[in-house]
Amino acid sequence: MPNKKITIQYRQLKTEGLGDGVDLKAMLVDVLRRRGWADNAKLRILDLDQDQSFVILNKISVSSTWDGPVFSGQIIHLQEGSDVHAVMQSLEEDTSEFLLQSLNVGDRARVLKGALYFAVVGNHVGLIEGQQVRGRTLERYLTALLQRADELEAGQAIILNSKFFAGDGKELDESSEITVAAARNRAGPGGASGEQEERAAEIIEREAAQAREHGATVFDVLRTLGWGPDAISSLRAEIPDDGWIEGFFRVFIKEKRKKKPISRATINEALRNIDPADLGLRGNGSEKNGIVKLSVQRLVETNRSLLDPADAMEQIVNALRDWAAAGKIDCHFDGSS
Repeated sequence: MPNKKITIQYRQLKTEGLGDGVDLKAMLVDVLRRRGWADNAKLRILDLDQDQSFVILNKISVSSTWDGPVFSGQIIHLQEGSDVHAVMQSLEEDTSEFLLQSLNVGDRARVLKGALYFAVVGNHVGLIEGQQVRGRTLERYLTALLQRADELEAGQAIILNSKFFAGDGKELDESSEITVAAARNRAGPGGASGEQEERAAEIIEREAAQAREHGATVFDVLRTLGWGPDAISSLRAEIPDDGWIEGFFRVFIKEKRKKKPISRATINEALRNIDPADLGLRGNGSEKNGIVKLSVQRLVETNRSLLDPADAMEQIVNALRDWAAAGKIDCHFDGSS
């Protein structure tokens, strides 16, 4: 079976606000068993956006292994409708244009938008994101599933924090400033209190991470920052026909005239869904070597264009074991927390 090099990311459950002794793996297993959802994927279908684009905890690890340290699964996102759009001609053909056709796969079929694979050990999570199904989808699905099972109350949410390191591999220091790159626009149409830190994290997550994932651009960020239509139009008019505009979204906390450090915990949460290539930090010299998420690349077997679910989940577990053995995460496979 052919294989493909895939990135496996590390995440960890944010336990604050979820009660004492919370254990994500144990909670998932308990819910699936107690609610009778373990053997029927139909019962695990959720319409997160209320638009008939269903998200499903589809393939899951064999239930006889659930009393061990690991639970793993596959999240699939099915798009609304049953039409697929494609070019049916050979791209080697000489033609004035390629004809785009709409193919219907049948009323009972649903088109796959994307898939994500994950494994959980206690509150430690490894995952493989799809191009269309990201970590945020896993967070939203688990939140909705556990709320449906009355394990989470309204207002409680599953947040899976990343773990960041400085580019030289050392633990990340507190930073006085975070910079997030927005997608470029080309020419043409187109004491700091806990409350303050939480607000900073909220701004970064909502206005930067979501903007980046949904294709927002420099102009979108400028609108968020209060630029009016006339100012944006004037700026757009100055871009050469063959040029573009780039921008960076800066976030920092100030007390009087001095910048206050943004904690490592805030960074791990607020930037969890942002590509490290779009980030910059300033403080204690960490910006000199960049910033990296805890992740690793592994070869995963494929079935045509899809990853083999069993091998994907196995490679995620292997990555978690390797990080634990190297002391990068405090994860135990012997049942201890």
